[in-house]
Amino acid sequence: MGYLEPHPPAARPAMNLLRRVCVLALLCVAGAATAVEIQVKHPWVRSAAEGQPSTPAYVDLHSDVALKLVGATSAWAQKIEIRSVELSDGLPAERTVAALDVPAAAELRLAPGGSYLVLVDVKRAFGNGDLVPITLRFEDANHVAHTVDVSAQARGLLLRKPAVAKPE
Repeated sequence: MGYLEPHPPAARPAMNLLRRVCVLALLCVAGAATAVEIQVKHPWVRSAAEGQPSTPAYVDLHSDVALKLVGATSAWAQKIEIRSVELSDGLPAERTVAALDVPAAAELRLAPGGSYLVLVDVKRAFGNGDLVPITLRFEDANHVAHTVDVSAQARGLLLRKPAVAKPE
């Protein structure tokens, strides 16, 4: 007897085309399932001096699907905490939380007087007009991670931009 091929040479191109179409279809479905639109508006951070223990950061967030803001990082701070502010007996009560819900098709505003981010142990000074790099980390209902890089403009009361040393 001899060896019988399961797919004769004439059928191979059709099988290869079928495989490619199936793989492409799977990739399209997987891509559509994880595509999340996150809009970040008006990011800003309070100006800070080097070594300052903390400074607040604010931003407006909008997503087409429900998400959780699970963290943030910046090269300009040791860490960033998420602070939730809620009324307790008519007074604002603040606490550090692991995550904040970002509802689908609605805006979550992190702003003075409400929930916000805190840059802790500022590594370098930044003043009015500086752009502070912040990476926001989100998680969807399927525990898929999403990140958004933001340039938050520094705004301060009286702090000017730090002087840049001139080369000699």
